[in-house]
Order: sequence, then C-alpha cells, then structure tokens
Amino acid sequence: MDFQFTSSGGEISLKCSMEHQAVAHWFNTEVRLNPALIESVLKSILQVRNSPAYQDIRLCGAEYSLYINAQEIMIRANNLDLEAPAQQLLEPDFHYYDEESLAFCGLEDFEALISAYLNFNL
Repeated sequence: MDFQFTSSGGEISLKCSMEHQAVAHWFNTEVRLNPALIESVLKSILQVRNSPAYQDIRLCGAEYSLYINAQEIMIRANNLDLEAPAQQLLEPDFHYYDEESLAFCGLEDFEALISAYLNFNL
C-alpha cells in the first residue's frame, strides 16, 4: 500500500493509492477527530492476533468503520449500509461508485501505516 503523510497547520493528513482511498478517508476523518483511536486499533490488532476468541473486531466511527481480523483490515463507509435498497432503483448496467468507500489491506501493511503515522507525529 502506497501512502504519504503531510502536515499543514499542525494537522496531519494521509494520502493513499487509488485502491486504498477509504483508508485515507478513515484516517482523515476518524483519527483526526479522535487521535486516541490509534491506541484502540493497536490493542484490537493484538487481541485478534493473540486470542482465538477475538476472530473479528469492528471499531465503529462517525463516518467509517474499521473491521479487523487475523489476516486483513477492511475499512468501510457507514453509509454503504444505507444505500443497498436504492441500488434496486438503478437501470440495468448501472451501479453505484463506491471505490472510495471500501478498502482492504493486509494486517502487516496496516500496522506499517500506523507505525509510520506514529513516527511522523513525533
């Protein structure tokens, strides 16, 4: 996963490669509003790795939710749940563009992103 942190006016922003834009949106909305979320994410990753009882963890945010399992991270916009019935109204061969609302990445890649953020934020 390609990413870049920038800082402007004391605010850190994340830019990600096209297929991981939802990761950047999650970071720029959820983490920016609640920096303590990083600690919750790290604890959740440890729980998933170290305990078979924790197979999947969901951390709900205001706009995006983070799903953690032993292999990968999924970040999904909360509004995707609301759009499902509306998709039935679309004409044939049309679909909603939701590429910026959903992203998957490996657990190790996500941990590398969190580590890079913590180092950038020093």
